[in-house]
Formats: sequence, structure tokens, C-alpha cells
Amino acid sequence: MTERQPISAFVSDRAPSGHLPPSENLSLPENHASSEQGRLTEDLSATEKLLQHGDETFRLLVESVRDYAIFLLDRDGRVATWNQGAERIKGYKASEIIGEHFSRFYPREAIESKWPDRELEIAQSEGRFADEGLRVRKDGTTFWAHVVITALWDQSGELRGFSKVTRDLTERRALEERTHQLNKELRRRVTELLESQREVELRTLELQKLSAELLRVQDEERRRIARQLHDDLGQELVSLKLTLDVQHKLGRSANPDLTDAIGITERALAKVRNISYLLHPPLLDESGLLPALHWYLDGLRKRSQLQITFAHKPITFPRLPSDIEIAIFRVVQESVTNIYRHSGSPDARIDLQQDPDTVTLRIRDFGKGIGTGRIGRGPGPGVGISGMKERIQHLNGELRVIPAEPGTLVEARIPILDAR
Repeated sequence: MTERQPISAFVSDRAPSGHLPPSENLSLPENHASSEQGRLTEDLSATEKLLQHGDETFRLLVESVRDYAIFLLDRDGRVATWNQGAERIKGYKASEIIGEHFSRFYPREAIESKWPDRELEIAQSEGRFADEGLRVRKDGTTFWAHVVITALWDQSGELRGFSKVTRDLTERRALEERTHQLNKELRRRVTELLESQREVELRTLELQKLSAELLRVQDEERRRIARQLHDDLGQELVSLKLTLDVQHKLGRSANPDLTDAIGITERALAKVRNISYLLHPPLLDESGLLPALHWYLDGLRKRSQLQITFAHKPITFPRLPSDIEIAIFRVVQESVTNIYRHSGSPDARIDLQQDPDTVTLRIRDFGKGIGTGRIGRGPGPGVGISGMKERIQHLNGELRVIPAEPGTLVEARIPILDAR
């Protein structure tokens, strides 16, 4: 805020007591000069009134401001003027503070360090000083203030005093502090969330490893049980059947009981072999995926009325890594079993395609389909859809169960390069 000089200063530049200075160059007649001088005096009076009105308007403007404390200090730092904003912010009435040193608005530590005087020195040398800090109200409470002190100079270059504008930033600072605290709390919670997420990811990885190990153990156990059924129980049943056959041939007359025993033994041997092959078909290890699938699908066609179409590309289907072949066989086994038991579809189509980097399996039925609420769990006994997904995910693949019209499509994609 720049200081306005008294109106007399403006008038004195023109003539004392409002008169024009004499001039030796004036050659007007006396009556004409007197008339001209009167007119100029009237104009000057009008100008003085206009300036006075402007000063009064400006004074009223400053005094009526309530959001800012705006006041003048003399050269020594004593309060010279006071407005409504200063009274509202600092708590002093004009009669209480005018003539007092402005250091009264500062905390004791600042006064002892002579910081208020230093502010005036900086404002005088730099022309302006701005700062934020604690200030003290009349009742002793403190508030956070933004302060601007401006040095005021007259036309001759003499320091006349200072203007000071103070704004109460307590609410803004409280809001900033609240925002800072909220951001700090947010960062803390985000950190906790990230830590929890890492913990979940770690636990998930551990569960995936455990699940993969369980699947491996399960496959090994199936292979062991299948081998025992085939090699031990199967061989015992074969020996029993041979013995019965020999007794039947040596018998001089037909023995119905012996004939029934031979039939029971043959059926038991067939079931043991079938269970053994379903647990782990030896063709899967010996000859590969395609022969094992053909054997399984042929057997299912004979045991059921399900019409199964199986197509594969390329025709000369290369061997795949053992883990992939086992996974594909189990997905086909589980899916076709579910189709036979639960879909009501008379037909099923299986497409197997091997590309350079991916093997894709699609199994489609034309039955009643799987409701969205049942996707993700098996509709019947066995490993179910979730088990199939888990098995494929361990190979970095993806298994999707897609509702079709009609029926359901099971699609599995497995990367070959990852497995190799």
C-alpha cells in the first residue's frame, strides 16, 4: 500500500494559500488578470475537493476491510492507523493499539531476538518483506499469519513509515495440516495394503506350489495304484481264471458253479483292468497322448450311448511334455465324464490342435449346459472345473468354461515353450 500525501502538499506545489505565484511575464490587464486568477482558484479548489474525496474513499475502503489487517507504522514501528480487519484478527481496538510498537503482535521469543526490528530493516533495504509465522492476539492466543510489510517513501526519498498487511491463515494451515495428516494416513494404509497384497501373493504362490505338488503326488499315486491293480490283483485274477479254465477242461461233466466262477473272474479281471487304465493308462507313458485318448474314448463309447467326435491337428501329432499330456488327458476325462453324467447331451465333440508354441483343447456338448452359479466347481464327483483350471494354471495356461447355445464349451490353452 502506497502512502497518500496530505492535500496541502499538492496545493503547496502550486501556490501558498491556494494562490498562483507572481510572474513577470504576465502582461494581461489588471481586471483581466484578476478574473483569470479567480477562475484558476476555483478550479484548484474543485481539484482539492476531488482529491480530498478520493482520500476519504480510500480511507473508508481500507478501514472497512475485515479479512485483512491493514495498518500503517511510523518509522520506529509504532502503530499509526487501524482498520476493522486488524481489530477482528488481533483483538485490539484502535484506541488500545495506536501508538504501541507492533512487536506486541509477536511471540516472546521473536521479541527477545529483535526479529520485528529486523523485519523493518529488511523492508527498508529491500522495499518489501513477506513472511509467514505465529502471531499473538490480545488475549494471548496465537494464530498463523501471512505478513507483508512495505516501506513508504515520499517524493524526496525520505522514509515516511511502513504499511503492514496481515492475513489470518489459521484455517488454511489447519486444513493443510489435516490434509497432510490424511495423506500420511493414506500412505500408511496404502503401504499396509501393499504389504498385505505381497503377503497374499506370497501365500498364493506357496499354495500354488503346494497344489502343484499335491497334483504331482496324486498322479504318482494313481500311477502306483494302477500298476498294483494291473500287476498284482490283475495277475492274481488271471491265474485264477487259468486255474478255473483248466478245471473246466478236465471236468468230465459240466459244472454250472465252475462256469459261473469263470464268468465272475472274467468280469472282475475286466473291471480291474478298466479301473487301472482309468487311473493311469499305461499308453499315456508308453505311446503318448493320442493313443491314450483313443483308448479312453473307445471304451466310453462302448460303455455308454454317447456319440463322441474326436479331431486333432496335425494328423501326425507330435509328443508333448509329460505334464501337458497328463493335464490334457485329465481335462478330457473329467469333461467327457461330466457330459455323460450331467449334460443330457447325446453328442460330444473334442478338438485338439497343436501349434508351434501353444496346444489348444476344445470340448463341446449340446446338452442343458452349466448355470453361471455352477461355473467354477464341478457338477459331480471328481476334480471338477476348479480342479481342471488349477491343473492348467500350473502349466501357465488358461481354462475357460463358456456357455454355448446349446450346451457348454470347455476351452484350454497351454503354452508349449514354457513347459519345455
